[in-house]
Amino acid sequence: MTFLDREAALLRTSFVLALLAAAGLGAAGRFRAAAALTLGAVVAIVSARWLSVVVGRLLGTGPSERRKLGWKFALGAGLRYLLVGLAVFAAVSFVPGEPVWLVTGLSVVVLGIVIEGARDLWKGRHPGNQGTAEPASPGNRPEERI
Repeated sequence: MTFLDREAALLRTSFVLALLAAAGLGAAGRFRAAAALTLGAVVAIVSARWLSVVVGRLLGTGPSERRKLGWKFALGAGLRYLLVGLAVFAAVSFVPGEPVWLVTGLSVVVLGIVIEGARDLWKGRHPGNQGTAEPASPGNRPEERI
């Protein structure tokens, strides 16, 4: 699994978590809480994507790795995070009575990281996922049995 595949899986997991939580809040009739959670999740997911682009550029592994790093790159990164700060400020202003759900939405990427990490650990311990509880020791991985 490549870095871009892992990033896509993380963002997809974060999106599904936010969607399920907002749907649950909406079903319970807590529409302002659902809106706060959704706003927080949108800001967190967009910010995570932007951070991935910035890190990819810095490490030279991103889609635009051939471009030089300079003042335009620094200005663009700074403006992105200024925009994220303004979005959080606007979200707090929009739903002032629901800060807990806004912070929960902002934490959805962290929860996605935990879930994806647990999934990777499960796959590492259970190669092939065929119901065997045999741990994947260094000589027991499928790619090393050739």
